[in-house]
Amino acid sequence: MPFDCADAIKSVGEAFTSLFNLLRTNREEQCQSQIVKDKKRLKKATNIAQEAFRLIDDNKHYLPDDVVKKYEKLRKEFDEKD
Repeated sequence: MPFDCADAIKSVGEAFTSLFNLLRTNREEQCQSQIVKDKKRLKKATNIAQEAFRLIDDNKHYLPDDVVKKYEKLRKEFDEKD
């Protein structure tokens, strides 16, 4: 069984190709996992903000008019993004 240099080079190339494919797949899965985590975190933050809005809405008659106007502007911006 003689040593065939071309076959050895081909095998090494295939091994590197497999390694790079594995690393690329691993990175893609990490990115997808990070996106899911970020989405969950943002959903929790949105829920908290909406609860804060409800609290302000129930008590905004205690606030000065300029604060209420500023709040309503921010609330409108938030609702447009949500």
